[in-house]
Amino acid sequence: MRRLLPLLLALLLAACQPPHPPVGNTSCEVPTGVLFFVKDTTGMGQAIQASTGVYTHVAVAVCTDSGEYLWEATRPKGVICRPLQEALAAWHAALDTSRPLLEYVAMRQMVVPFDTSRLTASLQAFRGQPYDDFFLPDNGRMYCSELIYECFYDTAGNRLFEAKPMNFRAADGTMPSYWTQYFDSLGVVIPEGVAGTNPTDLFSSPHLAGFKLE
Repeated sequence: MRRLLPLLLALLLAACQPPHPPVGNTSCEVPTGVLFFVKDTTGMGQAIQASTGVYTHVAVAVCTDSGEYLWEATRPKGVICRPLQEALAAWHAALDTSRPLLEYVAMRQMVVPFDTSRLTASLQAFRGQPYDDFFLPDNGRMYCSELIYECFYDTAGNRLFEAKPMNFRAADGTMPSYWTQYFDSLGVVIPEGVAGTNPTDLFSSPHLAGFKLE
């Protein structure tokens, strides 16, 4: 697996078509600020897809002097940072090793200036926060797209992503039994309509475009 990872990454990068050059630190093959979007069709992933769209997880790359790292909020570890290759290997092993990585991971990059220093400082500040199983704002916990929402600002100090009323219902308007059972197990009401984010909405942001290895 270790020897296959560079090839998997190269294939993933080459599969995307960017209309704009990368913005930010470009000393790494994957510069700071590139977002990785994942399609997970198991367990919670299916419920998320039924309610919000195709992407179920999002993480952000950061380029450092020691290499490329991926920051993400995961269950059960919360906000973590790990080498990019390690993260790709973990995704590949957890999702479906019989399928190419590029079938369920997409990459997007910012096409507007963003505050790189604030991004990296915010990620460090949130490191170690527990995963937000409740999907609520400002509760000392963090879910994956919430981490991205909280960390990306433009150079004037404005957020680059928008929070919207959350939807947990399926396309036909019914509430999937998965979410009913999930929130019942936590002893809380479903946060339907509470301001929040999801990976598919972030993926569709006009501030993002495809990315590939130049």
